[in-house]
Amino acid sequence: MRTCPTFVINMVRDVERREHMSRELDAAGIRADFVAATDGRALSSDDRARYDARRAMRIYGIGMMDPEIGCYLSHYRLYERIVRENISVALILEDDLAISPTLPAIVSDLLADPDPTWLVVRFESKRGRVLHPRTAREHGVLVRTLRDGELRQIGVHVLGLGGYLIRAEGARRMLRYGSRIFMPIDQTMDRFWENGIVPYVVRPFPVRQRGEMETRSGTREPSRKLGQPIFVRSLRRLQRLADSVQKRLFVMRLARRQLPPADRSEPHEPSS
Repeated sequence: MRTCPTFVINMVRDVERREHMSRELDAAGIRADFVAATDGRALSSDDRARYDARRAMRIYGIGMMDPEIGCYLSHYRLYERIVRENISVALILEDDLAISPTLPAIVSDLLADPDPTWLVVRFESKRGRVLHPRTAREHGVLVRTLRDGELRQIGVHVLGLGGYLIRAEGARRMLRYGSRIFMPIDQTMDRFWENGIVPYVVRPFPVRQRGEMETRSGTREPSRKLGQPIFVRSLRRLQRLADSVQKRLFVMRLARRQLPPADRSEPHEPSS
C-alpha cells in the first residue's frame, strides 16, 4: 500500500488531543509525525506582521482573531516544510478528527495515479452544501473511482482543512498566494479562482471533525458584524460581487478545457 509523510498539527499543551489522535491513527494503521501548532495566544511580532488587516476587512469582512492567525500559520509552516524538504505529497491532519478505516486505502489509490490532476484533495468539509450536495457544481465531476469512494472535482468552495492531501505544487501556490494573512487558511485555499487550486474532494468523506471537541481557531458571536461602518459593508459587498463573477468565469473556463475537442468547436451552419 502506497504511503506518504503524514503530519498531525497539535498544540504542545493539548496532550489529550494528541492521545486521541494517536488512538485514531493506530486504529487506522497510519504512522504520523506530530508537529507543534502555532499558539494564537503567543503570537510573535513577526507573526502579527504577516496579518493584513485592511485586506481582511475587505475580503473576509471582519478582523481575524489571534487563534485564527495561529491556525493559519500552523498549516502555512507545513507548506514551507514540504517545499524545503522536497516532499512530493503529504497528508495533513488536525488533532480533533474521527478517521475512517478507509482513509489509508483512499490515500494509497490517490498516490498510485501516475498523472494526477489535483493539487489538493480535501477529506472533510464543514459546509452543508458540500456534505449534502444539491446542485451539479456541488456534486462535482467524477474524476476517478477509488476502492472506498470517489474522487470528485467540484465547483464550489469546500470550507475545512481537518484532513487533506497536498502536493508540492499546491504547497508552493499557497506559499505565494497566502504570504499575507487575510482570512482563515481553509477559506484562503478556497479562493481557487485566484490561487489556481481547483477543489477536489473524496466522497464519502473519510475524515470528520469531532463536534464535541472545542475548536482551537476561536468562536465568534452571531452579532459580530452588527454596527460595522457603512463603507466597510459596501466594500465587502463589492468584493463579494467581484468574487462571484471571477469564480463563475474560472469554473466556465475549467469546464471548457475539460470538454473533448469536438465539443469545443464552434457550431457549423447546416449544409444545404
